[in-house]
Amino acid sequence: MHFKNIVREIRELPWEQLDGQELQRLMFISAVYAREFAEALRIALRVYPERPELHAMARGELDTTNLRYGDFTQAGDHADFLSFFLQRHGVRGDTLLLQHASTYLSACRQLSPEVRAMSVFSREEELSGIFRQILQAPDWTAPALPAFQFYLEQHILFDAAEGGHHDLTRSFAVDDRLVPFYTARLNTYRSIPRLFERKPLVEIAA
Repeated sequence: MHFKNIVREIRELPWEQLDGQELQRLMFISAVYAREFAEALRIALRVYPERPELHAMARGELDTTNLRYGDFTQAGDHADFLSFFLQRHGVRGDTLLLQHASTYLSACRQLSPEVRAMSVFSREEELSGIFRQILQAPDWTAPALPAFQFYLEQHILFDAAEGGHHDLTRSFAVDDRLVPFYTARLNTYRSIPRLFERKPLVEIAA
C-alpha cells in the first residue's frame, strides 16, 4: 500500500539530528497531532459503536489517568498531557508552527469519517516505529522534553505491547485512502527545517 511508503519516509527522517529546541518544536506539533487523534477517535467510536475492542482502546486514550508524570495526575485525553507541560514551560508555537498545524488540521477535517477512523487504526500500528526513531535524538534536557520523552516511551508500550492498542484495533481494515492523511502529516514536519534539507514538498492528493 502506498501510504506505507509515506510512513517509511517519516520514519527515515533524520530524527537523531534534532537538538533540544527542535525537539520542543516537535513536541508542539505532537500536541496538535494528539488533539486531532482524540477528535478522530471520537469519530471512530461513532462510526463503529458496536465494536467493544475499539471502546476498550479508547478508554486508554480519552479521559484517562494512564499518563502520570511529575505533577500531572489528572484525567484527560493524551493531548492534555502534552499541553500541560508545553504551557508549564512556556513552549509556544511560532508563525511557522501555527501555519503547519492549521494546514494539517484542515487536511484531516476534509477526510470522511470512515477515513478519519481508519487513520486511528493505522496510527496504532505505525506510530511506535516512528516514536522509536525520534527517541534516538541525543538530548532531552531542555524544558518540557523529559515529559515528551516519557510520553513517547509510554505510547510505544500502549500501542506495541501484547494486548495493547494495536492488538485491539488490528481487525479494522486500512487502505490507501490514508495517503492524504500521511502526506499531510509528513508535510507538517517541515516546520522543523533540518528534517527536510534536501526533500521536495509532497503534494496532498485530492
